[in-house]
Amino acid sequence: MQRQNGFTLIELMITVVVITILAAVAYPSYQQHIVRGARSAGQQFLLDIAQRQEQFLLDQRQYATTLGTGGLSSSVPSELSTRYQAPVFNVPAGATPPSYTITLTPVAGGLMASDGPLIINNLGQRWRDMNGNGTYEPATDKAWDK
Repeated sequence: MQRQNGFTLIELMITVVVITILAAVAYPSYQQHIVRGARSAGQQFLLDIAQRQEQFLLDQRQYATTLGTGGLSSSVPSELSTRYQAPVFNVPAGATPPSYTITLTPVAGGLMASDGPLIINNLGQRWRDMNGNGTYEPATDKAWDK
């Protein structure tokens, strides 16, 4: 009697089940890795804007109200434009001393939507606004390092 080479149906089914279990465990971890990377890129972008704001203050004696022409002469990096909306500048007119708050909000319905907006202000406070009110509250907002 000659022995046939190949795999049985049971062996193939076991292989498919093992691959499915591995994928079910790995995919959420991969998505969290992507979210952390995009959040880090957003944080670096806001830190760059804050540094440009301080230089603008030294040159113009006020903070910039826009990112583009007539403001900081910068733009949103292409890797962030798919994850975050354009930053929103809140610069009160005539405030003494001058102040600003800049918010980088995730695109609605995107991978970052549940991550919360990233916010930075002229006092050096940086946080993710998890309660949606836009004010710094150490008890409820998540610092960038968390």
